[in-house]
Amino acid sequence: MRRSPFTRLVRRAVVTTGALILATAVAAAPAVAALPATDTLYVTENGTGSVLSLPAAGGTPSAVATGIAGPGGIAVSGDTLFVTAGTSVVSVPAAGGTPTTLATGLGNAFDVAVSGGTLYVTEFDSGNVVSLPAGGGTPTPVVTGLQQPVGVAVSGSTLYVTVAGAGTPGTGSVISVPVAGGTPTVLAAGLNLPAGIDVSGGTLYVAVAGDGSVVALPATGGIPTVLTTGLVRPFGLTVSAGTVYVAAAGDVGSSNGTVVSLPVTGGTPTVLAAGLDQPFSVAAAATCTGSLCIPFGS
Repeated sequence: MRRSPFTRLVRRAVVTTGALILATAVAAAPAVAALPATDTLYVTENGTGSVLSLPAAGGTPSAVATGIAGPGGIAVSGDTLFVTAGTSVVSVPAAGGTPTTLATGLGNAFDVAVSGGTLYVTEFDSGNVVSLPAGGGTPTPVVTGLQQPVGVAVSGSTLYVTVAGAGTPGTGSVISVPVAGGTPTVLAAGLNLPAGIDVSGGTLYVAVAGDGSVVALPATGGIPTVLTTGLVRPFGLTVSAGTVYVAAAGDVGSSNGTVVSLPVTGGTPTVLAAGLDQPFSVAAAATCTGSLCIPFGS
């Protein structure tokens, strides 16, 4: 299992939360109908170094790839998965296969989002968000000088990033920044270790690992609304077809991690998979249903 500076941060900040290695990214599905149906979830299982798939309605996970050193964030585009792995970013066929290294030498790559032919990756240790070609290449800084960036999502020309801050309650934030680079805009502050993030329909959805909640806020900024509480270390989050999917890592040292779902309006989570070993991220793929399929994304 990959160890992270978040181990120290979360144990200092909140006794019950343990290590925070997170995240998730915006799921860019291949091609779906006007009303997309979520078909498959992909999950990074940090404790076993695996990427898993499971039905979006719930069921038994299947291994897509194994032997990855510290899988963290995950994104899906078409038939390809993109996964952060410590100092690297790798791609994996969604149907299963051998990982391909796309970039190395990163400063603790935590999360990844994909838009078109570009990946966006947070570097927790370096305080950067970088971009690189989805086929692999040299990372280019988009924004630097952040205090421990964690999750990243992309919509149009804007990146949305969760920032851990000093790692103590009340110092985390959500920011936005143009994909071409520029000065970050603070959208929400005072959060307790915000982690996975996604954007859908003008709303941001954030997993707040430090207090076990999921919150929503306008993509233009505002006061977060709590959608659910009581999760154990929710790190990864994605939104698809009106549903929020969350990877909750569970207790440190225990294989009691879960993947849950809840409506975008909030409510009691439904457990889709349990007994996982530190699930840190989740991405959703949608199927094409109906006679007319169009590109779909956040």
